[in-house]
Amino acid sequence: MKKAYSYIRYSSPQQAKGDSFRRQLAATQSFCEKNGYELDTELSVYQELGISGFKGDQENLKRFIDDCEKGNVKKGSLLIVENLDRLSRQKINIAMRQFLHLLEYVDIYTLQDNKKYSHADDDATGDNQLLDIMTSLIIMSRAYEESATKQKRLKESWTERRKNIHTKKLTSIVPHWLELSEDKTTFNIKKDRVEIIKFIYEKCIEGVGVSQLLRLLNDNLEQFPVPSKKGKLWARTSLSRILTDKSVLGEYQPHIGTHKGIGDNKRKPIGEIIPDYYPQIIDEDIYLKAQIARKSRYVGKGKIGKDIFSNLFRNLIKCAYCNGAMEYVNKGNNPSRGGKYLTCSNSKRGGKCSHSKHYKYSALELMLLHLTTENGLMPKPEVPTSLNLKLIKLQELHDKTNSKLNILLEDDFTVPAIKNKINELSREIEQYSSEIEIIEDQLLTYRPDYKYDDLFNDVILENDKLKLYSNRINFNSYLIKQIDEIHILYKYCPFLVFTMKDKTIHRVIIDDKYGFGGCSISSGHYSYKRINEKDNSIDEITWSVLGLFSSLVLKILEDNNENLPLDAEMKKLTKSISKFIIDKDESQIYQILQDIQIAEEYFEQQKSLSM
Repeated sequence: MKKAYSYIRYSSPQQAKGDSFRRQLAATQSFCEKNGYELDTELSVYQELGISGFKGDQENLKRFIDDCEKGNVKKGSLLIVENLDRLSRQKINIAMRQFLHLLEYVDIYTLQDNKKYSHADDDATGDNQLLDIMTSLIIMSRAYEESATKQKRLKESWTERRKNIHTKKLTSIVPHWLELSEDKTTFNIKKDRVEIIKFIYEKCIEGVGVSQLLRLLNDNLEQFPVPSKKGKLWARTSLSRILTDKSVLGEYQPHIGTHKGIGDNKRKPIGEIIPDYYPQIIDEDIYLKAQIARKSRYVGKGKIGKDIFSNLFRNLIKCAYCNGAMEYVNKGNNPSRGGKYLTCSNSKRGGKCSHSKHYKYSALELMLLHLTTENGLMPKPEVPTSLNLKLIKLQELHDKTNSKLNILLEDDFTVPAIKNKINELSREIEQYSSEIEIIEDQLLTYRPDYKYDDLFNDVILENDKLKLYSNRINFNSYLIKQIDEIHILYKYCPFLVFTMKDKTIHRVIIDDKYGFGGCSISSGHYSYKRINEKDNSIDEITWSVLGLFSSLVLKILEDNNENLPLDAEMKKLTKSISKFIIDKDESQIYQILQDIQIAEEYFEQQKSLSM
């Protein structure tokens, strides 16, 4: 039994809603049953649903031809189509080459006119071959002319409608804050809806992210009813669209296709943006400030409690002993048993890690703020300046021009008019890129870095819970952009080792018992800070002692030799330093320095003996 293959194509969603696919497949199956063909199911039916034959974007037809060339489709098999224009509606020279190429491998049968086109070269078929080819030529030529005429009429119709666009509106579906007048000449504004949109923009500029905004809107649905009658709650897509759709500025971008379209019927922009089509409800500067605010936020994966962002180290900090994630633990406010801690999640859950120490969270958090501000890791957010607004306008113009250029490059760019336009757009893009680079350099020069007190106020003291939540998320997001990972370990005192994105290393050491610590800074020195006390009278001396102590601890850590008998000496030294910090007695310094020197010499001696 000879094998047959089916190729089914239709181009519009209306045909999908109708009977086109079922009709073509049923006719194919009926023909095979009557004429003794086995319809191949192994390679499946070759089909293009919602794909135009006018542009030649028929991937599955190309797949069939490829299968013929590779021998997956046996030579002499039959390809069944409804009619020849299902194969192609392109220019006759292109369609004919494809048709003749197919005939080298298979016969082609058209169901609509019961016509078989054969690849055979015997006398019986040879007499009719010329007539068959002439017939196919006429059919394919007519199919191309029909599609070309239809496209031309659509373009002419659209051009004519655009000429009168400000006297009669094109759209019946409009943004939810507008309604089209009965005569279709104007839009009426729904004032209550516009007030909600203005509130959304205001909160976005203040730093409130989409997740928090969603929660705020859905918790107050009487005040902020949903934009769609079908929805019960505000959705992320609706909110994001409000904050990005330029229809709030009055702009209208015509589209062809539908949101659910496939192939050529997918929704895509057509023609230039039409300004002042809708009533403008948001000022352009406010729109641009919202875009700046949105771009400045990034939240990594992880669980976040309602209105709470407890752990500023989220997605960053790991256990130095097993490289597992450190988990935030809140044991409540009980003075004896409560408190906030970071602990190794592997150890907590009975994994391979045996390092079960709970690190006091508050001291670590404050030293993170100190490291951030001392090293200028985070710029202070301010109301966007005229430079910021100019930058984002240039970026939008750059993207828009680049999009126009890409569309032209898909066309025949050997045509002089198109070639000239491509050169013009390329020059514009180059100019925008140059201006963007200049402004970015200026913004870096003027960028104000956070100071410790300001950052402390924004991420710890802020009274507005929603704003505090946003500030902490934004701080964590910015750190994720700057820091590759943080490792925490305990060797006589807590240490944090920060590996930055540029591979530089920063260290933080904390005496969490007495609230004193310090961090490395880009100059190669250390910056000290007393976390829980205001008296800094001997901090510089204290930190010089802690700095020497931390250097010794780092040497021991880097040696990574667990067999060295150093614990007794180091614990004795730790007690001496703690006493010095409490008493603030400068007369103890000489003894402390001597103890550190003795411990270091002892370390070197033990290290030599172990070799």
